[in-house]
Amino acid sequence: DEDQGPHWSCRNFSIPGPLRDCDSRWDKYWIGLDGLHDGASSEGQLRHDVNQYLRKFIDTSSTSLLSKEIRDRWATKDIRFLFGSGDIVHCNVGACNRRCEAMLTGKNRLQRGLNFMSYLKHLFPGSKPVWSTYNGGHSAGLAYASRHFTEWAFEDFEVVGETGGETGGEVEEPASPDGE
Repeated sequence: DEDQGPHWSCRNFSIPGPLRDCDSRWDKYWIGLDGLHDGASSEGQLRHDVNQYLRKFIDTSSTSLLSKEIRDRWATKDIRFLFGSGDIVHCNVGACNRRCEAMLTGKNRLQRGLNFMSYLKHLFPGSKPVWSTYNGGHSAGLAYASRHFTEWAFEDFEVVGETGGETGGEVEEPASPDGE
């Protein structure tokens, strides 16, 4: 249960057992895809709104059809992730989500992000999710000032220097070609 740092990689994934399934909420929408299909029990306006939106584009008659369609579409997208290498405050202490289902994904934001990158590789064999870290904690300013964000958002934008610029950020950690 110790901090794994910015080089953490999870290799084993499983469905939580009865003692750790968070009252069967571990895969409910906002952390998972369950509960978005037509006829799912309503647990709030957000889930209802997401279901109504998805119905315009995807067959939402069952969770399995919905999950397959979302995964199939996800695999076609160019999505990139930035994580703060210092975003390691335990969620029981910090300001991140402490609900049971969130804690199953990791104990701090960095670990949750890295676990998600590992899960994407597990879910889509052969894929290489694109991600990087920047030197800092949970900071939009440092993320936006990072070299990788600048390259990704403004592809042919010339980056001057390696620092966070006006935000006073530190030199970010370089990502390897496959994001590890």
